[in-house]
Amino acid sequence: MKAIVAAKIEKLDALTGLRGVAALWVAAMHFSHEMYLLLPVTAGLNWLIGQGANAVPLFFILSGFILLHTYRERFEVFSWAKYCEFIWLRLARIYPAYLAALGLMVGLVVVSMFAGVAYSKEAYPLARLPWEALMLHRWWWTDFFGWNFPDWSISAEWFAYLFIFPLAVWLLKKLQSRAIGFSLVALLGLLVLEPAVRTEWKLPMVSLLFLAGAMVWELRRRLAALGKTLWAPSDLVAALFLILVLWFERSFGSFVSASLFLVAVGWLIFSLSQKPGIAAKFLTWGPVLFLGEISYSIYLTHGISQRVLKVALSAEKFASASLAVRIAVLLAYVFCLLALSLALYFLVERPARHWLRRLKTMPSPSS
Repeated sequence: MKAIVAAKIEKLDALTGLRGVAALWVAAMHFSHEMYLLLPVTAGLNWLIGQGANAVPLFFILSGFILLHTYRERFEVFSWAKYCEFIWLRLARIYPAYLAALGLMVGLVVVSMFAGVAYSKEAYPLARLPWEALMLHRWWWTDFFGWNFPDWSISAEWFAYLFIFPLAVWLLKKLQSRAIGFSLVALLGLLVLEPAVRTEWKLPMVSLLFLAGAMVWELRRRLAALGKTLWAPSDLVAALFLILVLWFERSFGSFVSASLFLVAVGWLIFSLSQKPGIAAKFLTWGPVLFLGEISYSIYLTHGISQRVLKVALSAEKFASASLAVRIAVLLAYVFCLLALSLALYFLVERPARHWLRRLKTMPSPSS
């Protein structure tokens, strides 16, 4: 009997932890209004929480890096069979939880209709729902984020899997004969070009950032081949640089701050994939690492949690309550978000992913 045996891939746990922190950053941004109402003191963190949208470019760069790290060697010689296997594995990774979260959002809208709860009909166009179910909605409409609004980025990721990943593999092959300095210049060019052409969360943005992540991986591979690594505290320096960029964002201006942020992200991802430093040790700490494991479910469900809590436990109703009550309400928000995320992860995401991957590794009838 034949079976597909996956090559052993070096685990980069710090990047999993980074994904968890990024997912919480996005969720915190979307819940920032409720946080400010319940705990006005958190307004002092607006320079950080309010810029949670920056986690999305981080996700795209990280995705390009991780996919090249995981699959590049399989495409030393391109074949359609390997490409189809890659697409199947990516589909197994993202689609079951994606579809389940979308189904929850549709169910929530239907319940609102029958319960007489007010909602924006314009935000949930029925004609676009089939496209969203197929993860294609962000390919056509830049003014529509989706019924489950965070999933627009998954639609964009799906585009990158189908088209930008093979382009990245081809490009890196072409760069193999080039000096390492050329790869570094190309990476910096991508990180500066993306903010220059950014007008909205569009596919060109996703494509450039995915390619930038692939280029970060190529630089790491080149240095590893030379037997070189970065200074161990480099990850902490990169993290501090990223925080400084966020702090001085208004002073730099949108283009410069966006470019510097992307450079900081590339540097951080590169550093975290090297020798473990202080930042890497934090990101591989058990609770943070677990957040990274469930980060996809957190990302997909936080918009649904927000919709439910806005009706069931509105922050406006408790804005004048005692501090203890307001803290209790905020903790209830955290509990609901984590409970729904854990339910999606353990009931759908993880079992469905394993089941679909086993289908791919099953022997053929002729074996």
